[in-house]
Amino acid sequence: MTNNFLKILFYLLLMIILQNCGYEPLLTEKYQKFSINSFEISGNKKLGQMLSNRFIKFKDAQNNLICILKLDKNRVKSNKTQAGKVLEYTLNVSVALEAVSMSSGDKILIKGYSEKQSFKASTLYSDTLSREEKIITNLIKLIADQITNDLNLIYRGK
Repeated sequence: MTNNFLKILFYLLLMIILQNCGYEPLLTEKYQKFSINSFEISGNKKLGQMLSNRFIKFKDAQNNLICILKLDKNRVKSNKTQAGKVLEYTLNVSVALEAVSMSSGDKILIKGYSEKQSFKASTLYSDTLSREEKIITNLIKLIADQITNDLNLIYRGK
């Protein structure tokens, strides 16, 4: 009986200690030292607008950037039946990014990002388009997170 009580007490104390450790990830908006003030978008404008909406402008940011984006979306029929009916699509979203400092004009980051995902075609074409839109939103979010992480890593040491 005493042994069980000590185990429960130990786990309770362990949970209290771990809960109050103060851990915070470093690559969050709270520690962000840059702000993207404007975007120059070429290619797929809709994807560019979706991507630019994922970034928050900070008034007191130390480093203001201009991002030049070239976006492309490619949907490929990846699986068909023998009769030619499409069973599966593969969607590829690629972004070429060039981040330029507003103050000095220096190129801070030049990098390409690409994400792809496959999805099954539905019997209704509107359901297929709905799935495609959800996947595009997810892929754009992944790319925006990668861009934010890369820029945070660049400015972390500065």
